[in-house]
Amino acid sequence: LTDRKKALMQQLLTGKKRLPGFEGKWELKSIEELFTFKNGKAHENVIDENGKYILINSKYISTNGDVLKRTNSNLVPLVKNDLVFVMSDVPNGKALAKFFLVDENDLYTLNQRIGLLKVKNGNPAFMYYLLNRNSYFLTFDNGVGQTNLRKDDILDCPLNIPSLSEQTAIAEILATADRELTLQKEKLAQLQTQKKGLMQVLLTGKKRLIN
Repeated sequence: LTDRKKALMQQLLTGKKRLPGFEGKWELKSIEELFTFKNGKAHENVIDENGKYILINSKYISTNGDVLKRTNSNLVPLVKNDLVFVMSDVPNGKALAKFFLVDENDLYTLNQRIGLLKVKNGNPAFMYYLLNRNSYFLTFDNGVGQTNLRKDDILDCPLNIPSLSEQTAIAEILATADRELTLQKEKLAQLQTQKKGLMQVLLTGKKRLIN
């Protein structure tokens, strides 16, 4: 299912496969034309485990929210549909240019070395799928030293963009694929838990089979 989603993204996000009812050429735009950019600020001195706000840093984004820090200082307020992403990572790291689409108002604040893109005109979910680990950003990783994406390099990123209505249709299809993938992973986790429990009772003799 993961491979199917990757293939679907490759086809839909490049215009190789068009959805029924959509025609017309896609337009080449830069990030500077489509978004406003802002950098995060250091929160290291205001960390509070009982804080009101979740601090979005590289660890939070790279673990899909499993590892988080909190703070009561909202130095860079975020709103729903903001796009935030990792600007700095170790050589060959898996976090560089990994994006997170903000899903709620007044809940998050942004740490330093995390970029913020606010959509001027476009579908935020489509932009998330298009930008997340985009190959343009990954070319700056030489595999030797720490990669630090510069503002100018980020703003120059070229993006091939369809109409807003086509963006929305593509985003809905990919979001559906994500939900299906999540359900499959949850089912697999449940089956693995059941198998472990069954092995525990059968291999210890706690439960005997009937002849």
